[in-house]
Amino acid sequence: MVRWFPFSLVPGVALVGLSLLAGCGSPAASFVRYETWVRKVEKDTGDDKFRMKGAQLAEVDDLLAASFGTPDEPVIPAVEGAELLSLTKLKLAAGPVSSAADGSPRGLYREHCAHCHGITGDGNGPTAAFLNPYPRDYRPGKFKFKSTPIGSKPTHADLKKIVLDGIPGTAMPSFKLLTDVEVEALVQYVKYLSIRGEVERNLLKTSSTEIDLEADPSARLVSIVPEGATAEQKKTQQDQLDAIRDEIAGVFKKWTDSEAAAVEIKPDPRGKLQGEALAASQRRGRELFYGTVANCVKCHGDSALGDGTLTDYDDWAVEFITKTPDRQIIREYVAVGLPQPRNIRPRNLRQGVYRGGMRPIDLYWRLKNGIEGTPMPAVTMKPEGDPSAKGLTTEDIWDILNYVQSLPFESISNPFSTLPTAPERERSS
Repeated sequence: MVRWFPFSLVPGVALVGLSLLAGCGSPAASFVRYETWVRKVEKDTGDDKFRMKGAQLAEVDDLLAASFGTPDEPVIPAVEGAELLSLTKLKLAAGPVSSAADGSPRGLYREHCAHCHGITGDGNGPTAAFLNPYPRDYRPGKFKFKSTPIGSKPTHADLKKIVLDGIPGTAMPSFKLLTDVEVEALVQYVKYLSIRGEVERNLLKTSSTEIDLEADPSARLVSIVPEGATAEQKKTQQDQLDAIRDEIAGVFKKWTDSEAAAVEIKPDPRGKLQGEALAASQRRGRELFYGTVANCVKCHGDSALGDGTLTDYDDWAVEFITKTPDRQIIREYVAVGLPQPRNIRPRNLRQGVYRGGMRPIDLYWRLKNGIEGTPMPAVTMKPEGDPSAKGLTTEDIWDILNYVQSLPFESISNPFSTLPTAPERERSS
């Protein structure tokens, strides 16, 4: 059942009880405030001395609790598009690790995910600092490996694939041993945390730009209506509530729209290539790889070892420290919770380890869509009917893909292949 907790109209009354126990005498788990984003929206005002007031931050905390509940008791806000989430499945994933009376599991997210991704989904769990790359922070709503273009959310199938297959070359494991119900519950909970996080970002940004407590100490995103309030006061509050719901519904809409945004896999118009035809495609792919249109060599390097551009950062860092950070900015954000920024390395294509999957369709999506949140861009496609235009064709994408898939099998990719055999060593001595 979808529930909407109305925002409290009486000062001093808590919106949602936060004193639920997580276990025997343990304090309740709680969502962590997005302090790095708080600092960013403060800096974005252009006023070095501006700081959000405690009352502003507390109101955003309360609005989030009213809309999404707590880590132990999730809530689905009653807004358009909220049918995307199932409260029954969220409750399988939420809360402390336990079992129901029938033996079915509870607390799946905390059991399998929170130690890396954190209770809040901020990618800052207790083991996160030891991992490279860092676990995903769900709150910006950006996901790398998906079938949809940059700027779109992943589809349900995209997230499910990551949970089932893991991400090769990282600490993200496969969870194929879980039942389908358990996998579905985790996928739903990741969406829930991502939606909650993006709403938090939006509310903090709005509060920092629209609420001026210096000018009006009683200013709020949602006004508190006193007893005996006038019709105008009630209408003002209702308009504010509607604006919050619209904000939440807008984030849900991005997720519901993603299901129709998946990029079609266009097959190679030449069909399945073999023998000399495949070799010719690989040679053509190599030309494109090193050419100025695809320009893969810029990042992946002359030898495709991922040693081209090594000074970039991913969006999770760039958003706060910019592409040319200084040490003071880094220290400032690390002090409020940003993981120590690390340069992002392009993929070493000679290892044959592809984090988004090694199927041809997975590589096609990486080329066609780019990788959200990283310097890996989507390819520029040549407009149909204009052979002189700059860009790539579907055939070009498959040529690059065929070349990339051949790289691990070249002799240069195996350092042991250049070592002399025993008889050769004897002859040379």
